[in-house]
Amino acid sequence: MSLDADREFIAQAMPAFVSEAAEQIEAIEILLLELEEQPCNRELLDALFRCAHTVKGSAGIFGLNRVVDFTHHVETLLDKMRDGVVAFTPAISTLLLQCNDQIKLLVATADADTAEQKDQRADLVMQLRGLADAGESNAAPVADAPATAPADSAGLWNISARFGPDTFRNGMDPLSVARYLGGMGEVVSVRCGVDGVPPLVNLDPESCHLAFFMQLKTRASREDIEGAFSFVMDDCELDVEACETPDQQLARAIMPDTSHLGGLPVEVCAVSQDKLALALPTQESRDADRPQLGGLLESQAGVAPEAGALGKPQKLREAAPSEERYIRVQADRLDAVINLLGELVIAGAGATLLARETQQEALIEANLHMNGLIEEIRNGTLGLRMVPVGETFSRFRRVVRDTAASLGKEVNFEIVGGESELDKSMVEKIADPLMHLVRNALDHGLETPQERLAVGKPAAGRLTLSARHETGAILIRIEDDGRGIHRERVLQRAWNRGLLEAGVVPCDDDIHMLIFEPGFSTAEQVTNLSGRGVGMDVVRSNIEALRGSIHLNSVSGQGLQVDIRLPLTLAIIDGFMVGVGKSKFVLPLESVVEVIEAGGEHVRVDARGRHCLELRGAVLPVVRLRTLYALESELPARVSVVVVHSARGPYGIEVEVLLGQNQTVIKPLGRLFRTLRGISGSSILGNGEVALILDVVSLGELITGVVHQAAVA
Repeated sequence: MSLDADREFIAQAMPAFVSEAAEQIEAIEILLLELEEQPCNRELLDALFRCAHTVKGSAGIFGLNRVVDFTHHVETLLDKMRDGVVAFTPAISTLLLQCNDQIKLLVATADADTAEQKDQRADLVMQLRGLADAGESNAAPVADAPATAPADSAGLWNISARFGPDTFRNGMDPLSVARYLGGMGEVVSVRCGVDGVPPLVNLDPESCHLAFFMQLKTRASREDIEGAFSFVMDDCELDVEACETPDQQLARAIMPDTSHLGGLPVEVCAVSQDKLALALPTQESRDADRPQLGGLLESQAGVAPEAGALGKPQKLREAAPSEERYIRVQADRLDAVINLLGELVIAGAGATLLARETQQEALIEANLHMNGLIEEIRNGTLGLRMVPVGETFSRFRRVVRDTAASLGKEVNFEIVGGESELDKSMVEKIADPLMHLVRNALDHGLETPQERLAVGKPAAGRLTLSARHETGAILIRIEDDGRGIHRERVLQRAWNRGLLEAGVVPCDDDIHMLIFEPGFSTAEQVTNLSGRGVGMDVVRSNIEALRGSIHLNSVSGQGLQVDIRLPLTLAIIDGFMVGVGKSKFVLPLESVVEVIEAGGEHVRVDARGRHCLELRGAVLPVVRLRTLYALESELPARVSVVVVHSARGPYGIEVEVLLGQNQTVIKPLGRLFRTLRGISGSSILGNGEVALILDVVSLGELITGVVHQAAVA
């Protein structure tokens, strides 16, 4: 192919490589951090080596020589560690983490390379070589150690690859694969297969009709050779076979009519030619009365069943892993499907209204069946975007490790509930706020080892990042056992900045929330991590933009607990629709506890302006939507109170009409309504009307705010 064609191939296929390389690079970081806790775990070390080898191999297919060359040095050191020549230490872990960062940078900047990057790589390569050479020179000789395989002991492989017609259209280049294979060893022979090429008059230049047959001498394994075809596997018929050894050729010559022993090819049978020759005279024919060759090998030649063909098929069946199929889909395509699903839900609601108006039983029944299918499709499609939050949490291990080291602090970091699932779009958006909160806990919250020992705490601080599902939402908690929020310092800073009137002392919850005010900081000095008063206000705004809430619980000298509550998805929810006057509202169904039918006089207004209701001997705060949003509606003789559960306890919402359960497609609010408290979004109903989605958490905070303001007054 021409140079322009090569460039076009790289441009089309590069996103797939970058995505796969990013997964491997992230896995390398996680494995290194796990190795720090289990330095003698050979499985982790082997997995680490495989990840590095995969990145190197994939980069070689795309001609990214800088990635290949640098990763080769990392691979060499890892190989020394696998051989026991170099011991894994925290210093080596730090070096390999820096090398992993460099690989990530090389993948991201494949077409650019600055002098500073070259100097950094050169320094890292020198350290890698120094460790590998020092380990080799310090390695003590081991008695009866197996001899190292000589260079000429490479295996000979026959490789047959026939590419599909869509290979070029999918951005792949067979020539690049052949070039990469050539770099794995010595190409003994290669032949191009042209039997599939049509006559010139029928040739489509965008279709691929190529095949090649290569004989490769290499020390690489079958898996390594097949890995060269990883990006074209869906468009390629691949056959990789080891060439016959002299022993195998002899066995085939002795038994020209039999290519199998006990159902297995001769090549894989652990039987020498001597033992085979001993048993063959007895097995002169294939008559039913004659003993089987497998039994003869066992009885006359002393071949164990598990070593030969007798036990091999069963072992292969037992060892074969269960097939798991995966497909990589672009996020934009999945988002488009979910948007169409939302429109389908709205259209289905409209069809339901029309079916009810016609009062035709057959039409209503068919519509109910269709809505059931739509709900199943909705649940299945939304499930495609649900991912465990543990994947995001794992990224913070490196942050905690490096930040604690730079601050001179000792930290025991723990992740709990990483299997809890959340919409992928929300996982990506919550990563930055979590990063800021974790760093803030390390910088402001946790004390130095000397300070902790002075107050009777362990030298190492504790930082926990946890997640769990809670009433239709997910609760993410960042908890530390540090110094907590200094209440008096926060209050004094708020008075000085005019955030509070001098002398006014609100409740502890309101004092704690002051740290989220723009520009607010209690740090005595500015550091690289914090102290400028920038970030905490952005954290709160980003969380609220996801229809979430944040709450602080601090005990001075004992630690801080930050609770973040987020909805499980931003697309479609099960809702409970209510009406007040001509307006319609939707409540998340998971938050609804019960519905109370009561006369309007049962909801009383006390002297402080609070609405409340007596429920089973307890006072239940009530939100009157008619009053809160100044809706034009007369108070009917009887109203309904929907009891909901929130982070601050149960409360009631007074409504006039109960419209039942429905699937609610969440639409964003316009700029004019984004600051409206208690509303998280909107939804289009089947008849074209707009319903507002109530934010249960925000409404609960409004009730609490009324109580606090009244108490201060």
